[in-house]
Amino acid sequence: MKPIISVAGFLCMTVFVALSVHAATLVETQSGEHGMQKMWIEGSHMRVDMGKGGEYMLADYTKKKIFIIDPAKKEMLDVSQFVNDSRRHSDGLQVRVQLVGSGPKVAGYSTQKYSLSVNGRPCKQALVSHKALEDAKLGPMLEAISSIEINPMGSQFMSECDRAGMLFAKRMQKLGMPLGMIEANGKITDKVERIVQNAPLPAGGFKLPVGFRRISMQQKMMDALGVGSSSGGKVLTPEMKKMMEEMMKQGGR
Repeated sequence: MKPIISVAGFLCMTVFVALSVHAATLVETQSGEHGMQKMWIEGSHMRVDMGKGGEYMLADYTKKKIFIIDPAKKEMLDVSQFVNDSRRHSDGLQVRVQLVGSGPKVAGYSTQKYSLSVNGRPCKQALVSHKALEDAKLGPMLEAISSIEINPMGSQFMSECDRAGMLFAKRMQKLGMPLGMIEANGKITDKVERIVQNAPLPAGGFKLPVGFRRISMQQKMMDALGVGSSSGGKVLTPEMKKMMEEMMKQGGR
């Protein structure tokens, strides 16, 4: 009697399982002045290559945890305190997402063009693809980020269009994945160049690196202002202290 699975077949299955565990969806986006941005997504986990000295961002939107990793300095900047419930910043906003018609092909996908407006004021237009949403497996991610917001300065410093950003995301969950945004001047920004399924993750994947110094935004600001442990006795001016307190208050709400 022949074995149900040959040795070669077993090895192939083992390799496939290993690749599946360490693979995700890769989305490459042209983001203007920041150049090409690479983003790996798996469920509610996200890793974004920030392109500056090897820095990258790790996020778990279910746990509302976000870190910016600096390999050169071996630091992990915890910005989770700035993850807020978006409902607090969307009160009084009447959002409208209206189909305009067909849009251009983006990253090989046919798109539909939607206009986004808030309180009767036009914001942007979005190029959306339902097929891209399915291929990228972004449903869980859009669900997670549609209920939170990352903004250290508070809603009073945001325009109505920016405040409505997560409401737009929630409305578009079933419509598809945004592959580009059309600004008022007609220019397409944040344009997706390609979507790669089962893409290998960079070394470390979605895990926080071991042996890195974990710091808060407050510590980072103090270091930048020269008032950390190596500050040489410098102290915050009343204006700096007030600014820091306001930022921390907004992030902790």
